[in-house]
Amino acid sequence: MAGGRPASAPAGPGVLPGGALDSNCSHTAGGLGGPGYQFIVTCAGEARSPNRRYSVRLKADPKDEGAVPTLNDSAGRELDELRVLADGMPFIVVWSPRSDWFFVNHYLGSDQERLRVFQVINRTAVERSAIFAEATRIMVERYPCLARSATVVASGWRWSRDGRRIALVAYARPDACQVERPRGQWVSGGRWEVLWMIGDVETGRIDPASVRIRKNGVGPMPKDGPYARL
Repeated sequence: MAGGRPASAPAGPGVLPGGALDSNCSHTAGGLGGPGYQFIVTCAGEARSPNRRYSVRLKADPKDEGAVPTLNDSAGRELDELRVLADGMPFIVVWSPRSDWFFVNHYLGSDQERLRVFQVINRTAVERSAIFAEATRIMVERYPCLARSATVVASGWRWSRDGRRIALVAYARPDACQVERPRGQWVSGGRWEVLWMIGDVETGRIDPASVRIRKNGVGPMPKDGPYARL
């Protein structure tokens, strides 16, 4: 990737078969090939927690005007609104085995996703995204050229068996480290690599032993070290 344009990381679990902006409702949920539930704003959907106590629900919005996802209880009663996800973009919900946390891969466009982490506290979905902040810090510390603009994003990959950690991939826009020279010429201002990481959702701490380069922005999750214990 040195001197070139690094490829952005592919999305995490649950890539729509028809593409990220697909409006085919048959591609929600069952078309994922992963542990999450894909929501499309024009399609009604529901992702239930493992113990069925909570769910994230979205009512169909045929006009694509930004329906508001909600947190609901087991009886279908609305508990809270997830307005941060009400921008008309697709998103994927993956519940923790503990059923009181879930993470969201929130599509931003241009093959990028924003990892958001929520904890259900007193029947309210509270965003707890310290893990994303720490992943961003590690990326910028390793690749200072990324500090010139807020371009670091991430995709959650899977929960640990105890529901306390998330394996994720941190990356950036392909042109994140390009700089413009006089006469409109764009050149490389540095280099970066896609990184695997495992982070604790409660503390935000990233396990240093889990930070791995994800070659060429592709490839399966590592299986050794902390990944073997995930």
